[in-house]
Amino acid sequence: MNKINLKKIKKAEANFFDKLANFRTEKEHIIAQEVDIRRATKYIPKKNEKNSFLIDPKMTNKLGGKARNRYIKELTSKPGAKILEVGCGSGWLALELARHGCHVEAYDLSPKAIELAKKTLKENPFKKGFGSVTYHLQDISITDLGFEKYDGVSGWSAFHHMPDVPLFMDKVHKALKPGGIVASMDDMPRGKLEQWLEYIFEFLLPTYNLSYLQKLKFVLKLIIGKSKLRKEVFSPMEKAKHSNVFEISEAFGNKFNVIYSVQENAFVGTPVMRIIGPDWMRYLLASLVIGIDRLLCKLHIVRGFERIMVAKKLN
Repeated sequence: MNKINLKKIKKAEANFFDKLANFRTEKEHIIAQEVDIRRATKYIPKKNEKNSFLIDPKMTNKLGGKARNRYIKELTSKPGAKILEVGCGSGWLALELARHGCHVEAYDLSPKAIELAKKTLKENPFKKGFGSVTYHLQDISITDLGFEKYDGVSGWSAFHHMPDVPLFMDKVHKALKPGGIVASMDDMPRGKLEQWLEYIFEFLLPTYNLSYLQKLKFVLKLIIGKSKLRKEVFSPMEKAKHSNVFEISEAFGNKFNVIYSVQENAFVGTPVMRIIGPDWMRYLLASLVIGIDRLLCKLHIVRGFERIMVAKKLN
């Protein structure tokens, strides 16, 4: 990527996440998980409701709550820790880290995301033991991170959006105090098997976006070539450099001592978050499908889409 192309990609990246922030606030009475995990509003779309998304904190916890909580626990293990959050988005994680008593410097390129994050911070009702959050509308990839300044650096679905991962991870290493924690969650590339399993379970499970009749019609159109499978959604930076996720794991292995690593949810995310019906049925079906996903990941038959790594700086 030359400088001109990189500038265009960064602008497109900010626009991409601006649209995402707008989408999350279309319904004023609803709080999305990506905005505040404690105050998220349970919302199940009606059948055939378009341009909407399911919000269910309990379902989200089933999918990845254990790994997410471990991520937060490691970053907040030191009381009053000073933490840098890279690509904070709508601010849910920065807010949660501060609720654990940490002092967070959070950066993002998206004006709309930062605006939403600041609004949510003002509305935060959980004041006891709260640290602090300072939001910066700034390109962190060209920001001086300082030397041994932070107790922790977090990149939840963020490090792989950096244009030069090895260079950025060098800066992260320098910015961490001895024994400091670096944590990353990254969306991994998926193979054909994982994609097909996602489609199969979405077809089998009762979902709000399509009835079984609509699904059958779609399959028939797919067979005769009149329909196509949906494309994977990537941000402009993800499209420009798919190799970033592997450069992150290489940097973790070379520069840090990895203390926790998990890769899960190979195909269950979309099908499970679209299930409709009584809650007991939704959660039962979800548990079964998630169990299959976990087993296939452990047997290395499929590769998880969500990878979490937590590591400590080598002294």
